[in-house]
Amino acid sequence: MKLFETKATPVLRLLFYTGALVGLICISANGAKAQTPRSIKEISKRTVQMPAITDCRTRGICDLKSVKLVERKIKVLLADERADFATYMTDMKFVVDVKKAANITKFGVVQFLKGCMFESELLQDGTERRDFSYVHKHFGSYKLIKHDDFVIDTSHADPLATSFETYGRFDLYKWNKDPANLDAENATWYFDAKPPHGTVFKADLVGTTGLIEGTQNPNARNSSLELETCIFKISDLPVTTDETSKGVDKSKAVWCAAWDHKFRYDFAKMNVVQDKTIDPFCATPSTGPL
Repeated sequence: MKLFETKATPVLRLLFYTGALVGLICISANGAKAQTPRSIKEISKRTVQMPAITDCRTRGICDLKSVKLVERKIKVLLADERADFATYMTDMKFVVDVKKAANITKFGVVQFLKGCMFESELLQDGTERRDFSYVHKHFGSYKLIKHDDFVIDTSHADPLATSFETYGRFDLYKWNKDPANLDAENATWYFDAKPPHGTVFKADLVGTTGLIEGTQNPNARNSSLELETCIFKISDLPVTTDETSKGVDKSKAVWCAAWDHKFRYDFAKMNVVQDKTIDPFCATPSTGPL
């Protein structure tokens, strides 16, 4: 996902962006006295590699050398925050390696999203209030981050996860001089310059989940999201689609990799827990205009 906003503060963009941690780390923490140094702790890391292609000629994909997904779970604590206000994020890199740079545009990355984000509040009587408070731009308009089934994760009509609205379809790829380097913060955007080699990657940083400072009652952001990122032959994808995924046949994907961001604040345990399944609250009917 590219954006996070709240219904109450539509200019706030903290949770979803296509860069690295620098945007979050630069945020100050309400002027509180520093109690802990800034830290970024890796909770877990996994790499999923596309199996070797043995029938590339039959499938017309011999230009594609390899694809992999690298997923890292991260705990972030700002310099001026108390330890219980640490936030949890998921850093994803989807790496596409083709034989030469000219072949990059022969393939396209499409991302699918399911689940929800919600705010929770511990009321003074001990009960917990939950509300769908977070939105993202989806097919041109802002909608709740609440999807009962998988939808294409795009802000506009182009299904490509690398498309930059009104610009190029591949502009949100990143690359480094060293193809093995996945440093997203210092990488070059595809729209700034084309790589001299055939290795590019799509970067997503999903967060920030955890306890919220400055509220009267204990209040938290919670994420219960499942995502799937897929590589297609560009010839199997439409230039535009809609919310019904018109023209996008997932069965034609060359390969897909699943990942998630399921972190929830548990008021009873007084810490963030990582769930294995989508929270049942995501199926609750929403109220209001979004």
